[in-house]
Amino acid sequence: MYERSRTEMAVVPAEERKNDFRPFMPGYTRQEAVAEASRCFNCVNARCRKACPVHNEIPYIMEAVAKEDFALAYQYLCENTVLPAICGTVCPHEDQCEGGCIHGIGGEAVAIGSVERFVAEWAEKEGLTKDGRPRPNGKTAVCVGAGPASISCAEVLAKNGWKVTILEKEDFFGGVLTWGIPSYRLDRAAIQAKKDLLESLGVEIRYGQKITDLSSLRKSYDAVFLGVGAPISNAMNIPGEDIPGVYAASEYLSSINLAPMDEQGRRHFDGSGKRVLVAGGGNVAMDAARDAIRLPQTEKVYIVYRRTEAEMPACEAELEDAKEEGVEFLTLRNPVEFVAGEDGRLCKAICAVMKLGEPDDSGRRRPVETEERVVLDVDTAVLALGFSNDPSIARANDGLEADKWGCFTVDENFRTSYGNVYAGGDAQSGASTVVRAMKAGIAAARNMEYRRIIGEL
Repeated sequence: MYERSRTEMAVVPAEERKNDFRPFMPGYTRQEAVAEASRCFNCVNARCRKACPVHNEIPYIMEAVAKEDFALAYQYLCENTVLPAICGTVCPHEDQCEGGCIHGIGGEAVAIGSVERFVAEWAEKEGLTKDGRPRPNGKTAVCVGAGPASISCAEVLAKNGWKVTILEKEDFFGGVLTWGIPSYRLDRAAIQAKKDLLESLGVEIRYGQKITDLSSLRKSYDAVFLGVGAPISNAMNIPGEDIPGVYAASEYLSSINLAPMDEQGRRHFDGSGKRVLVAGGGNVAMDAARDAIRLPQTEKVYIVYRRTEAEMPACEAELEDAKEEGVEFLTLRNPVEFVAGEDGRLCKAICAVMKLGEPDDSGRRRPVETEERVVLDVDTAVLALGFSNDPSIARANDGLEADKWGCFTVDENFRTSYGNVYAGGDAQSGASTVVRAMKAGIAAARNMEYRRIIGEL
């Protein structure tokens, strides 16, 4: 049996990186990428390909990298993805492509994401990502939102000659890639490179554009794509949730991730205190806790989760990184009340001790509250309990169908009930992953282009 160990990537030690918002995983070197790709069995009925949401031709990519034909590997990679450097960095690979790798049966899966990231970054350095501006086809499209779904849709359309405009309500590009994913996990250079590429293709990006009524857009453009994400942080609805010092995850993450970074790689957020509680067990909770521990004033960070560590939905790598950086995990605990001090700000969190009952619809054992309570002295709390959709667009447009959670209803081509309006990403699926948002944006754009060719748009 082929048993060579996984090629480990050099990383900055935890004691150094926990004070620093700069990327701490520099990526594979040429030699490391070749060595890791050489571990691939190049399976004919590749389970990794099936497990990848966009079904990348992973065996072909690995074979090309093993032969040091990086240009061919990049060509294969770009058949189904437009965000290879980003997805190669932030995708939950252990649950997707690497989770299907046959090496993972009793061993270590091939580091597919890290190899794909190497290929994408190599192509960027070699100038292979730059395309000439295509001949205009006379059609126009507008993408609402500047997150991964809209970015993907815009790129595919622009490369097919569409005149594309992106309308973003904030004053920055990238959506959740920028405000939600910390810079030590995703190098902002990758986001900037994608912005530069879109602009080189003629895509116009306008900021400060809050859109609700779609009637004018439908008249002004041949097609509309809604990639507005799921921007509303879920609440706990417990006493004291409105006390200063208690934050929704979106507010806390954006306050830190959008703050300027100094020469030492530090960011500052004075609204965060010395002792921080993060409620939740997913990747957003890990990001919030790891952001908190990097702030200079922080002394203690707790992740409080109502189930056990075995039920945490966060990626294993994220969980282990948080532990290495000093985050303390308090499982089978759940906040039931926040208490203000004499100054009116948060000073304590009262948590219920939980136990696990029968499995729920997710297959995880349901957390059951007991009468026992524990009190934590904290001055900051972050509620990382998932995100919900903004129903304002659906409410403002009669006949634009959405489900009870506010997700736009679409067909197999991501078309909404409005014929020339498409939707994808979290706005259509609910909060999910970057790669699934990208998949929706690509699919919507390809259908727009098909309908243009046959004269329907």
